[in-house]
Order: sequence, then structure tokens, then C-alpha cells
Amino acid sequence: MRIDQQLLLALFKAPASIRFMRKKSLVWTMFYAITGFLVFGIISWLLNQYQGELKQLFMDYFFPQSWQSISEKLIEFLYESQTKTVLGNLIISGSLVLASIFLFPIKEKLSAVFEKEGNYQNGPVEEFSLVTQGIEESKLLLIYLTAQMLILWIGYYPFWWTHWLSNGLSYLFLFYTFGLDFIAPTLQRHKTSYSKILKLTIKKPLLVITFGALFNAPLILLANWIFSVEDLTFVDITTFLFLANILILTLAVPVGTHIASCLFVTNQQTIPPTRKRVIWAYSILSVLFAGLLVLHGQLMLSLHHKSQLLKADYDIDWSSFDYKIPSFKALTSGKALSNLSFDLVISNATEYDIEIEDSQITLYQKDVLISAIDVNGFALPSGQSKRVTMTFDSQSDLSKVSNFGTIFNHWRADLSLQVWPGIPFIINLLDQEQIQ
Repeated sequence: MRIDQQLLLALFKAPASIRFMRKKSLVWTMFYAITGFLVFGIISWLLNQYQGELKQLFMDYFFPQSWQSISEKLIEFLYESQTKTVLGNLIISGSLVLASIFLFPIKEKLSAVFEKEGNYQNGPVEEFSLVTQGIEESKLLLIYLTAQMLILWIGYYPFWWTHWLSNGLSYLFLFYTFGLDFIAPTLQRHKTSYSKILKLTIKKPLLVITFGALFNAPLILLANWIFSVEDLTFVDITTFLFLANILILTLAVPVGTHIASCLFVTNQQTIPPTRKRVIWAYSILSVLFAGLLVLHGQLMLSLHHKSQLLKADYDIDWSSFDYKIPSFKALTSGKALSNLSFDLVISNATEYDIEIEDSQITLYQKDVLISAIDVNGFALPSGQSKRVTMTFDSQSDLSKVSNFGTIFNHWRADLSLQVWPGIPFIINLLDQEQIQ
């Protein structure tokens, strides 16, 4: 299938196939839409009804009661670190997964009825067993979770290219999984495994992605507008997008069935991946999933350990202060190395250990590194006191400041935490470009 044929099918022929709907298809379409509104309505009601309790459970685990306002800052950080595009696409993708879980039998029945009434010559129906269907769906869920965790992890980093990359990946993932979700049922009904469907759709990426983009475009525009409304909470936004998406999902079922039917000849000519390749692919995917799960878990654990600093007692040994100032030659050459250290007695009265990893504060002007300040980490078990030597090493190169006339402008400060050996987590402390 040529590129122009893929575009023609996704943009015109497949959407026009809705005209083939007959009485029974229309009945199942109404049933799917009504059930979808009920399911998403109940989920949205539960989120709105208990959002305070869910949020409180999160804050109570990570933070003491007396520091609830600071815990709010953490939630804001996790929320604000992602672009609105990533968050909007995440909600839309999440609603697609929920629809697949709760509405799959109805979607399957609607697709089967439409296929029959449309007189598609796809051959005899050969369903997989329920166990096999469950395994196939679990594979798709593994792909979804892994991709979303990867996109979120990339989006945490405060760089323009990470935001660009996370935005692009979130769009591609949303469009592709949407197309896959509505093309797959018809092919599976004729005993085509997900591994073969993935191979087939990857060979026709423009068709699948264009189909997903066409149906998600209205929802993406709605999401961009809703996120600009300041009075709406994240739960409110989720509710609006969930309910609006039902109309999109309902219309996509017959369109996806038509596209799948047009792919049957190509599907028969496609050689299924060998068992060895399938095992290797899902093994790599499982390792990546486990690694991302560890990274996200380690981040939460790291934030939890650091949160206990808010409840510790501190006593500075003022006689321990030591410092080294740069030489006159280092100052005049533009480069300077300074060092400051002092002893801090910390008493950990909490029931949790305090752990601070080695970290670094980096200062940039116009994306040029000016200074790096190393901060040594330490660990303090629960119920113990410890004398910790706080050492701040700073390597600066003021000769890289672009223009001393604008020395107070275009600065950015980032805090890099080692949440896992060799893998930093970067928090943006200051960005004058965003402030302006």
C-alpha cells in the first residue's frame, strides 16, 4: 500500500465507512456510548469525590502534618515539570486504556456486527481462547506502561530538548496506540496475534498514525484549551477529557474495523515473527519496564528520605568553619575554585532514615555552563545523631559570561541529584527565561 493510499484510507475512505452502519450496528453504537458515559462518569465522580483523600494519603506518607504546605510544592513540581502536551496526551491515553479494560466486550461486539453488516469478506471467525486474549492484552498493557514511564521520565528534565522529545514521543505514542487499539480487534477475531499485528502496523505506520491523529485532533485542541483555564483542577480536566473522549472512541470502532478489513490481504502475506524474536522483544521490554519502575520508585523513595530533613534537629558547630578563597591569579584569569566546609550535628527523631545523595548545583547563562557546585551526600539512620561535614566545592569560569552588561540576566540554576548510580535527576531551581 503506497503512502498516498494509506493517507486516502485513513483520512477519507475509512471515516466514510460509517455510512455502512445498519440498524444492529447503530444499536450497539448507542449501547457502547451510553455504557462508556456511565463507566467514565462513575470513575470521574469517584476521582472528584475522593480526590482530597487520595491526595492526603500521598502527602501523609511523604511529609509530616506540620509541613503540608511544602508537600503541596512537591506535587506542584511533579505536575509542572511535565508540559501540558504530555499531561493532556497522558489523560487521553489513560482513557483509552480504561475503555479497553471496561468496554472491550462491547467494542468487540460492535466491531463484529459492523463487519458482518458491512459484508466485509474477511473469512471465518476464529477467536482466541479467553486465556490467550488475557495474555495478549497484558502484553499491550506492558507496552503502554513502559512507554508512558519513559515519556514521563524524559519530561522531568528541565531542558528544551527533553520537553521537545517528550512531546513528540507522547504524540506518536498516543496516535499509534489509538490506531492499534481499534484495528486489532478485527484482526484478532480472525486469529491474528498481537505480535503479528504489531509487525503489520509497523509496516504501515503512516496509516495507523494518521488514523490516530485524525480522531484525537479535536480532543488535543480541547485539552490545550482546558489546561489554559486556571480555575480547573487536574481532576476537573481529566473528567472533561474522559467524557468528551467517549464520542471519539465510539466513532473509531467502525472506522478501525474498516481499516483492519482493508489490511487483510497484507496481513495474510505477513510472516509472523519467530518465537525467538517475540521472546527477545518482550524480554527487553520487561527489563526496560523494570528499570523504569525502579527509577520512578527510587525517585519517590529519594524524595521521601529527603522529606524527613524537615523534621530533624540541627546544631551548627561554628568553630568548625573552614574556607578557601581563590587566588588573585585565578580571579583575574576568569576561573575560580572556592571551598567552604563546616560541621553540622543532625538529630533524626523520625522513624525513617535520612539519605541525601551526592548532588551538584550548576549555573548557566544563556545555556553556557558558568559554575558547578558539588554538595557531598550523607546518610543518617532513624533515631540517631550524627556529625556531618558539609562541604561545598565550587568550580567557576566567569570568563564565559557572555556580556557583563547583562550579567544579571538569562541565568538558569539546576540541582542534579544522583537517585541511582550514574543516573541523575535534575530539578530546575531558577530559570529567568521562564520567569520573564
